[in-house]
Amino acid sequence: MLKTSNLLMYVLRDYASPKAKLTHMLKKGEIRRICRGVYSTSPDDPRMPVASMILSPSYVSFETALALHQLIPERTHAIMSAGFRLKKEKHFDTPFGRYSFLYIPEEVFPLSLEPADERGHGFRLASKEKALCDTLYKIRGIKSMKAVEALLFEDLRMEREDVLGMDWPVLQSLVPLYHSSTLNSLMLWGGKNT
Repeated sequence: MLKTSNLLMYVLRDYASPKAKLTHMLKKGEIRRICRGVYSTSPDDPRMPVASMILSPSYVSFETALALHQLIPERTHAIMSAGFRLKKEKHFDTPFGRYSFLYIPEEVFPLSLEPADERGHGFRLASKEKALCDTLYKIRGIKSMKAVEALLFEDLRMEREDVLGMDWPVLQSLVPLYHSSTLNSLMLWGGKNT
């Protein structure tokens, strides 16, 4: 089970020294430290909810969310999330894998999120439209429909039907908030193909 240090201190509150008991549990392997303030009682604990425990507020997005929505064929090795008001990217290498937190414009942060669950642990997940916007926002300088097609269907290996089947009114409401030439090119491509 995933636990924060605050929860563990509450659970261990009846011990003379909760911190000493936690240290003892770590040495015995009864609990594992994932990163500062986040612990796991089993190597089989879910990975996705850990992201919001490491850095909050955040939500799972980018290629990780595209893979969860089954829009790209590859599973990503790092859990990629959008973090709120980040000045630079943050990366955490943990026993559960790498967690990366990337910047997105503050005004789009709370929009188009879905509640998600992995084995009883909740986390926030970008909708497929927002995950696509977040991903393309990080790719600068795409200024033609042909380049957007190559990016979507060759680089990301998405299926044309999946992209065309997205909720284009949602995309239209999100794209202007990113101020991205790449996303503007996506909308031109969508206007021609939907």
